[in-house]
This record gives sequence, structure tokens and C-alpha cells, in this order.
Amino acid sequence: MITQNILLKNKGFSKKVYYIIGMQDSKFTNADGVEYELLWKKPHYKYNAEGLCCSPEAENPQILIDPNLKDRRKMSVLIEEITHAFFWEKSEREVRKFSSTLSKLIQKNINKSRSR
Repeated sequence: MITQNILLKNKGFSKKVYYIIGMQDSKFTNADGVEYELLWKKPHYKYNAEGLCCSPEAENPQILIDPNLKDRRKMSVLIEEITHAFFWEKSEREVRKFSSTLSKLIQKNINKSRSR
């Protein structure tokens, strides 16, 4: 229920239509004490990516996420890029599998709690 209130809000059209609320640029610190800046900005086209996480060794590490993604994909990309910030050494495959699974579980449980 806490995640639901932080990440999603009902659009009012139906019980199953939600959008991400509070989408704003912000900062956070990973487990190694590295401060990241989260920016809702499409990564440069040369990266051909919906989201991008800079190395924790960069001078001012940032995460960029395309704000024009559909909400479900936006949540998945957000989870993916934050996971990179915390677990830089993990492979892209591992991070994508984790973020996809977590995003689906959150969505499934939010929908389930709404139908009760």
C-alpha cells in the first residue's frame, strides 16, 4: 500500500488505470555513498536508450529517464537504472531481469489491492 501511494495514482477512469505521481528530478545516495541525480530527461539519441545510469566513478553521476515512456515502462526503467546505481557490477541481463520482475510484482499487487 505504501508503494502504491508513492508511485501510482488512479486516473479516475477505471480501477486499473494508474499513472506515476511525483515524477520529479531528485537526488539519492547509493549504498557506497555516491550521490546520484535523477533527471526525467531523454538520454542522448546516440545511446539509443530509454534510460541511462552513469558510472559511480563519474564526477557528477546522473540517471536519465525518458519522461515520455508509458507509465508501466517508466516504472520498469526507473527500477532498472536505480538498480544499476546500487549494483554497478551486475550485468545488464541481471539488472533487466530483476527490474522487470519487480515492476510486474508491484503492478500485480497494486491491481490486486484495488480489486479488494
